[in-house]
Amino acid sequence: MLLRPATATPNEFERATNPPGGGVPPALRRSSSPPPFPVQLPRWRHHVFLNFRGPDVRRAFADHLYHALLRKGINAFRDDRDLPRGENITEAIPRAIEESRFSILVLSRGYASSAWCLDELVKILTCAKEMGHQPFPIFYNLSPDQISAPSSPSGYYKHDFDRHKKEYSYERVHSWLHALASIVDISGWILTESTYTPRLASPHLFWSFSQTPYLH
Repeated sequence: MLLRPATATPNEFERATNPPGGGVPPALRRSSSPPPFPVQLPRWRHHVFLNFRGPDVRRAFADHLYHALLRKGINAFRDDRDLPRGENITEAIPRAIEESRFSILVLSRGYASSAWCLDELVKILTCAKEMGHQPFPIFYNLSPDQISAPSSPSGYYKHDFDRHKKEYSYERVHSWLHALASIVDISGWILTESTYTPRLASPHLFWSFSQTPYLH
């Protein structure tokens, strides 16, 4: 479903992403306001791009979230379900991100072990800066503080980046580190296996997407 161009102010978006009455754990606030959006937006092919490491969350959280979004009329893209056969994945995934209005990033314990996830993260943040794309991070079984300095001795992803530094170029690894340090400053949610249930997580996420004027 294609979306018509729309305009909105940061304050309007802030109201849209904070449902009245509470009832759901609030988004973790790390910045006072969302980034500014361009006055005129392009047409979007997808509402939401899902970014996650499959072995960590595919069968549980990601599957539920994907199907629940679809049931709410929110067009979500995930590469293992929506990538057309025969497509060049190195071209199709960046294009799908560009064609999505939002992204949900599920930052799990194994997230940084995947170069593909990290490349998607860099692309998402580039689109956020240049195209008005809006990322929504979910810290799954992690806290933002654990990944704010991913390559430091106390960083949760230190071992992953020790390996990456041996296998990939300095420029690529540096872009991943910068992206992870940036994503923790964006409003998101902290969820764990022990506290997550569909009723707990879904309403706030659905509110964020269904109430914003960009989806109508």
